[in-house]
Amino acid sequence: MGRFIEIFSFYELACVFLPCLLYLEFRAVKERKAGRRISGVYLGWVCVFLVYLWMVFDVTGVGIVGDILRNMPDIFIGGTNFVPFDSLGMGFVLNIVMFMPFGFLAPLIFKDSRALGRTVAAGAVFSLLIELSQIFNFRATDVDDLIANTFGACIGYLLWYVFTKIAGERLYAASGRRWEVLRYALLAMAGVFFLYHPFLIII
Repeated sequence: MGRFIEIFSFYELACVFLPCLLYLEFRAVKERKAGRRISGVYLGWVCVFLVYLWMVFDVTGVGIVGDILRNMPDIFIGGTNFVPFDSLGMGFVLNIVMFMPFGFLAPLIFKDSRALGRTVAAGAVFSLLIELSQIFNFRATDVDDLIANTFGACIGYLLWYVFTKIAGERLYAASGRRWEVLRYALLAMAGVFFLYHPFLIII
C-alpha cells in the first residue's frame, strides 16, 4: 500500500511539473533570444511553488478527467454548498491555513503579484478552479472553501509584506510578467486534470 501511495504521489507531482517546465523552457528560449536569462534563484522558487501546488491538489482531491470518464453518464456527482458561512468549523480554519503559503509565495516570487488585489484575485481563481473540479468526484464544491482559501491568500500576502519590511527586498526572486503566478497555477491544474489517471495504475 505504501508503495502505491508513493507511485501515485510521484505521478501526480510529475503531472504538476510537466506543463510548467515546458512553459519555463518556452520562456527561457524567448529570454535567450532577447539576450537575457532566467535566474537560478527564480527557478528554485518556482519549483518550491509547484511543490506547494501539488500538496494543495493532494490534500483537496481535485477532480480529473478520469473521474468524468469513470462516472459517465453521471459526471456531476460531487456535493455542493452555495450558502456562505454555512459550514464553519475546523475545516474552514484549515482551508485558511492551506492558502496562506499561496499569498506569501506569490509576491515573493512574482513581481506582478506585489499588489494585494492581484494576489487575492489569483488565489480566488485558483481556489475556484479546485472547487469546480470537485463536482466531478466525491468531494464537495463549497463556497465556504472558496471564502476561506481567498482569505488565507490575503493573510499570506500580509505576512509577506511584514516579512519584506524586516528582511528587505534582496530576498525577492522577481519575474515581471503579468499574472505569472496564475499561469503556473493554471498550468499545474491543467496538468493534473488532464494527465493524472491513477485508475490506470490500479488496473
